[in-house]
Amino acid sequence: MCEVVKKEVMKLLHAGIIYPVPHSEWVSPVQVILKKGGMTVVENEKNELIPQRTVTGWRMCIDYLTTQTVSVANG
Repeated sequence: MCEVVKKEVMKLLHAGIIYPVPHSEWVSPVQVILKKGGMTVVENEKNELIPQRTVTGWRMCIDYLTTQTVSVANG
């Protein structure tokens, strides 16, 4: 999973979307979750057809809750 985060961060750095910051209260933690693809149907022990999601890889998600708690509301 570390490679997934490193790859995504490098992609965002090269695109100019993010930039390095040594320390800031605005930094948000990231989570890596399974990226779900389509559906497939498999049989269980009782010969019933059960739909299941296929996993196609990993997705990096940014948790903005920390940033929202230190920001000031517009209003």
